[in-house]
Amino acid sequence: MDKDLFLQREPVYTVKQLSLLIKNSVEAMGYVHVRGEVSNAHLSHAGHFYFDLREENYSLAAVLFKSRTRPPEGFPKDGEKVEISGRLTTYEGKSQYQIIADVILRKGIGELREAVEKLKKKLREEGLFEESLKKSLPLLPRRIGIVTSPTGAAIMDIIRTIRRRNSSVHLFLYPVRVQGEGAEDEITRGIVAFNRWGKVDVLIVGRGGGSFEDLMAFNTEKVARAIFSSKIPVISAVGHEIDFTISDFVADLRAATPTAAAELVIRSREELREKIDSISKSLISILRALVNRRRRQFLELERGLRYAEAGFLNVFRDYDRIYERLINSLSKVLEARRRGLSFLTMNLLRISPTGRAAKRVNGLRERLMEYSPGLRMSAYKEKLSSLKEKSDRAILQRFDSANREIEKFQAQLRMLSPFSVLERGYSIVLKESKIVKDSTQLKRGDEINVKLSRGGFIAKVKGNWTLPFD
Repeated sequence: MDKDLFLQREPVYTVKQLSLLIKNSVEAMGYVHVRGEVSNAHLSHAGHFYFDLREENYSLAAVLFKSRTRPPEGFPKDGEKVEISGRLTTYEGKSQYQIIADVILRKGIGELREAVEKLKKKLREEGLFEESLKKSLPLLPRRIGIVTSPTGAAIMDIIRTIRRRNSSVHLFLYPVRVQGEGAEDEITRGIVAFNRWGKVDVLIVGRGGGSFEDLMAFNTEKVARAIFSSKIPVISAVGHEIDFTISDFVADLRAATPTAAAELVIRSREELREKIDSISKSLISILRALVNRRRRQFLELERGLRYAEAGFLNVFRDYDRIYERLINSLSKVLEARRRGLSFLTMNLLRISPTGRAAKRVNGLRERLMEYSPGLRMSAYKEKLSSLKEKSDRAILQRFDSANREIEKFQAQLRMLSPFSVLERGYSIVLKESKIVKDSTQLKRGDEINVKLSRGGFIAKVKGNWTLPFD
């Protein structure tokens, strides 16, 4: 009976026979016209244009060979709706059928792309793309959160790049699906979870490359609003350099690839050293310029004081010359008056020695007393004494002001002096009369001179160490 059943079995095909049978059946459909949405479009090195036609969860492989007529508007892009005409066939050697297109006609932007553009416009109008609202990335993050697939190439590229640039950084992965049903919810939960935890400095959200449909989870409103609401700075790293998603526009920073995101978030040790050296040189240059400016001001003030002192000496010399001229003038006036008085006295005595003449003489004597050099000299002395007191007060005030300025500049110079730094407990390490700035300049057994605020000492190096980010 078993033998009868074996004899009644259907014929057994080889793989090749069955493949050719299917191929003949598919090609028997002849020339067909198909409408759908372009996906996974790419141009091969040989010049053939490969793409998929999609509708909901269905997909049809298609190819437009180089020998066929090229569309006048160029090859369609992912998301565009097209209508193609061609022949169905199977891909030889594989269980896959495809259509060899002769004509491709565009039918406008696909539904998915149209929905993405509408959402992008809506979010832009709400202000989610505003540059002024984007947060700055931390200079030296210690903890980095990553929301991506745990099995994709993206996470491996991120880990490898960050470890190469700075091995002391801690990475935390929230594993999610990055495409397919439920992907947008998992990505949203990952962003929210990191914000609730609050222990990371920056977030990387993304995935590797893929078709327009593959990246749709990052073109959704849920993910966009989660990124915008994040208190932690977010880097969007979706797809390749040519791929743009709504997440890229909402995030605080867009990276072309996951690897680029890792390079942006972690600066290498060489970059940090160069930055520190640049800042140090700038500070030294500013400090030198400040000291030189203060020194010039001090010298200018000192020259001004010398000029003021010379000016006051000139004033005193002028006073002395005026005083001498006054004395000489008064002496000459007095002598002339005395001669005139003597002449008048002699005339009066000659004319009449009466009481009237005596009164006239007394009157002349009183007038002569008014011109007495003693009285005039006393008045001029008082005036000169007053002027001298005023000039002395002015000189003292000017010197006091100059001394206060000098003391202020001296205090500033003391603050800028390296000896002030030593007073606060620091020291200067010298090797062969050269200042040691980096521990890598020393090796075990080296003899060093240590300069302190007061004195110093000679020591030998037993070992050295570097800061964590060196």
